[in-house]
Amino acid sequence: MSKRERLRLSTLALRQRKAHLLQSLKLLPDLIHASFLERFLKCGRPNCHCRHGEKHGPFFYLSRCLAKRQMRTLLLKGEAQILQARRSVEAYQKALQALDQLSEINWELLRRGETLPGE
Repeated sequence: MSKRERLRLSTLALRQRKAHLLQSLKLLPDLIHASFLERFLKCGRPNCHCRHGEKHGPFFYLSRCLAKRQMRTLLLKGEAQILQARRSVEAYQKALQALDQLSEINWELLRRGETLPGE
């Protein structure tokens, strides 16, 4: 929700949107905070076809940034693991978007001098 849209909504509409978000915000147990990556790679063999165009792959990874510039990467093996990882990352992104919308609504309600009771 953009700032302009937020400003145009009535306080009642904001509260209704907030109630809807809270009802729909159900955290799934398989959420993963990571990036889903697809890579094509070259190997180290000098006469391999990957040196002349077509690379090996696709290989699928989960990649996650940790504190102090550390990266953690996980090679996904098998279609079931790839599908689960993709769904888990998407579920995390959806939950994050809902939390961002909730935060924007609460910000706007506070800006208007409204209270934020636990609804």
